[in-house]
Amino acid sequence: MNETSVFIVGGGPVGLAMGLLLHRFGIPCVVAERSEGTTTHPKSRGCFVRSMELFRQWGVEEPIRERGLPPHADVWVCAKTFAGEELGRTTPEPNLGHSPSWKSMVSQDVVEEEIFRKIEGSATTTVLYGTEAFDLEEASDHVFIRTRNVATGEEKRWRASYLIAADGAASQMRRDVGLSMIGPACLAVMSNDYWHGDMSHVARARDIAGCRVFLDEPGIPASTILNTNGRDRWLSLTQIGGPNDERRELPEEGPTIERIRKQTGIPDLPIKMISRSVWRMSRQVAENFRKNRVFLVGDAAHRFPPTGGYGLNSGVQDAHNLAWKLAFVLRGQADARLLDSYDAERRPVAQSNADFSLGNRIRIETMEKALRSGDQDWIAFWMEDFDNHLHSIGQSLGFRYEDGALLPDGTAPTPVQPRVYTPSDRPGGRFPHIWLDPSRQKSTLDWFDTELTLVAGTAGQEWMEAGRNVAQRGRTPLALRQLPRDGRDAGLHMGPRGAVLVRPDGHVAWRCPYLPADPERHLQKAIQGLFA
Repeated sequence: MNETSVFIVGGGPVGLAMGLLLHRFGIPCVVAERSEGTTTHPKSRGCFVRSMELFRQWGVEEPIRERGLPPHADVWVCAKTFAGEELGRTTPEPNLGHSPSWKSMVSQDVVEEEIFRKIEGSATTTVLYGTEAFDLEEASDHVFIRTRNVATGEEKRWRASYLIAADGAASQMRRDVGLSMIGPACLAVMSNDYWHGDMSHVARARDIAGCRVFLDEPGIPASTILNTNGRDRWLSLTQIGGPNDERRELPEEGPTIERIRKQTGIPDLPIKMISRSVWRMSRQVAENFRKNRVFLVGDAAHRFPPTGGYGLNSGVQDAHNLAWKLAFVLRGQADARLLDSYDAERRPVAQSNADFSLGNRIRIETMEKALRSGDQDWIAFWMEDFDNHLHSIGQSLGFRYEDGALLPDGTAPTPVQPRVYTPSDRPGGRFPHIWLDPSRQKSTLDWFDTELTLVAGTAGQEWMEAGRNVAQRGRTPLALRQLPRDGRDAGLHMGPRGAVLVRPDGHVAWRCPYLPADPERHLQKAIQGLFA
């Protein structure tokens, strides 16, 4: 019998992120992935601000960013062909300085490779490629799972305290524990065609993330050509069937290459197909993200239309939310009831991201009618509206937990505005970013990693003393930080004599915007309320 603390089924970006996070906490875990290695298909495109902030903390931001498109390529074009007449162009999303890490137009294969490099050789995280997991059994205090080496057939049996299902949209682990998906399973049948073709001589190839192509030829559907390197590797996304289409096979390669060649507008372009797949666009969220000792993360928990780019980003944040809770419970630093907060916090965020993504899907369908009409006013309206698809920092950074591992302070919630991020230290939200040094190398976000953190205002010395006393007596690790300046312009409202508790995932758990008569008692009570 092989043993580990956490067994992770699926080694895509979310499973690998979970493995890296548990490595940082020193929690033993195993990641089992059926494929022989990281994906060779670009799949998702774009890592948003919150994901890049996490990559910065994990030491993989720069290598990931270096392999993405240049910053000015945060633009989409609508055109009759890739190289032909341009019908409209979006504007880059403005960077208002809310983060030390701006988003990057980078593909999933890069993310997987760089995260794997970071955990390769870890003393606590083991990644088993070419290994399928099956035969899940649940016990009161453990789970059991079997693995099989795909190449040799060798089988092993494992026992773990918890199992993470990161095995994708068709998750077998989710089915094994009897959790259902809610929402339409098929909105459309799509083909992904990853191909090689040198279009570096086309000016727009170097400065756009993607091109929506509307060719004036009967029988040629609208397609999206996604940019992976600005030169010669491209991913075409095309709808090939409706909601009731049962097809599973790919269209023939020859006609597909001919269609892509026409859509590029370069009749003699040499094209070599790299890889292809058929998939079903869905809008589904699991009925619950937990069943006893099994947790769903990433596509196993939620399936979004790709319009908006929230699949990978949501999944990485699922892992970030869950990893610290598992670590605290496994170390005996928090009661196991803390794990109940994972579903309470992440499922509403998934619902919001699913709705946002579906709205973008509808937007593109409506926009196509305008772009094919030739009416310049109608086209201009929809190209301006298209920015609502792409400018989504409020959606990606401004989500807040209203129920879970936090103590509400009575202030009223405000709706998320997808295009606008309003920083705040209100419980449930991400603690705001403030630069801590003139060279702009250190951020307040760097304070939050593996410990609970008490952050006090500029005149909060008594909170610091209270924190030291509580840390000496408590079982929960507590770091102490004091703000160097007021920070009200950055969304901090705790006041100079107030304090907040911030979780390891950077979300505020508790806020006290004043200095009570007995700050130590208030702080102790807050921690007990969170982790008892």
